[in-house]
Amino acid sequence: MALVKVYNRGYDPETRIGELLHTTTVRHAFGMIRREVADPVELTLIEDRIVPTALELTRELSGAWVEGAGRRSVGFSYRAVHERDHWSCAYCGRSVSRTPACEALLATVDHILPVSRGGPSTWTNLVCACKECNNRKADRTPEEAGMLLRVEPYDPALAYRVGGFVERLPVLVTA
Repeated sequence: MALVKVYNRGYDPETRIGELLHTTTVRHAFGMIRREVADPVELTLIEDRIVPTALELTRELSGAWVEGAGRRSVGFSYRAVHERDHWSCAYCGRSVSRTPACEALLATVDHILPVSRGGPSTWTNLVCACKECNNRKADRTPEEAGMLLRVEPYDPALAYRVGGFVERLPVLVTA
């Protein structure tokens, strides 16, 4: 389910500066537009439909009503990195496993920027990799190793679930 950001009156879609009040569902966002409570300021295409990704209230809201964005936290673990990447190597695309048929397909987690160079263990610096690719990359960046990173790592807390798979939020298309 995609989430729609709701901004207070005065949001600037070009600079994306404004007071974020909360997030809501696409269904509720359409209701807000229909009731003329909010206007769409950013749209995107999801499954052949144009849906709002950001709304601006038609009247300014003031006071202590403002809530946080309400992000859901996702437990961080190496297994969660494998799940996010669908148990596929980010470099060669092969399926990996905890109990593979051969040692080369053993599931490992690779730091894109190596730990020895200050690379953190964060969602955006870790990818699922087969043992063979992880060893080949060694203590280098993918560019230095001449390897193509086939996926862009992301924080699952900034994603939504579609058909049992976690997908990244779509790139916003401003209206």
